[in-house]
Amino acid sequence: MTRATVLIPTFDHGPTLRHSIGSAQQQTVRELEIFVVGDGPPDVTREIIAELSADDPRIRYFDHPKGPRHGEIYRHRALQEACGEIVCYLADDDLWLPDHVERMLEALASADFAHSSPAFIHTDGTLHSWPVDLSRPEWPKRIMHAGTGTALSTVAHTLDVYRRLPHGWRTTPPDVPTDRFMWLQILGQPGVRAAALHQPTALTFTSVPRVGWSPERRAAELEEWAPRVRDPEWRAWFRRQVYTALQESSVRFFEELWFLKRSPAMRLGSALLRIPVAGKLLRWVAKARDGRAARAAAEHPRRAETESRP
Repeated sequence: MTRATVLIPTFDHGPTLRHSIGSAQQQTVRELEIFVVGDGPPDVTREIIAELSADDPRIRYFDHPKGPRHGEIYRHRALQEACGEIVCYLADDDLWLPDHVERMLEALASADFAHSSPAFIHTDGTLHSWPVDLSRPEWPKRIMHAGTGTALSTVAHTLDVYRRLPHGWRTTPPDVPTDRFMWLQILGQPGVRAAALHQPTALTFTSVPRVGWSPERRAAELEEWAPRVRDPEWRAWFRRQVYTALQESSVRFFEELWFLKRSPAMRLGSALLRIPVAGKLLRWVAKARDGRAARAAAEHPRRAETESRP
């Protein structure tokens, strides 16, 4: 029985796959299938996958030329062949803690979609995190407007809920983050149950502050972190650090909110809301804006629908 399908999209990082795939291979849950989905990758990617899959038949490689945007249509095609009870996503330059899949299976026993707390590793080795809970109804609307969400490597969902979607992974509209577009599609389905784990299960090494780094330098960074991830004492320390970061983030949020409420603009807005006609107009504008954003996440040009079909 396959407990989970691990989907790892890859474009041009190549050598980092040794470590990201390694963190999937070292999960406490062994009944996995590991799908590596290539989106126009370099030859070194094929060489690494051939080497790793020779020793681990759970690894399967889907090779494709460069597709539109981030090759979302290739993720959809791969998931047509998935056998796992759940689908877990892993970026090709991130690392999972060994119990990531185990925690996701526990959360999805009573939910359709789940995520853990984000933990972003800066180039100087410090970490950053913030509170996020996509199980709460206001959060999908928040990430739609502000983009305050979670990372690809922290998210999982059941295979069943994916197969009930009207589209699945598809080419994302311009200027919309690919993963956020997908999560909003899932969370927008009627009756979908979401769960949030308020602890980290993955380390995210975002590409933006590492622009200009070679794939070899990216891989060397992961090589330094991989042994820590396997150390139980380090993991306990790491989770305490993330908890502290979440507390500090919450404190900063309430401090900023307090100062914002005292600003002239906020005072003026509050005053206008108390005026019957002006308040009604402002609420109507906000409702119309939310409706447009929700429709944009739910609908997509017909061209993308045909692209996403296998």
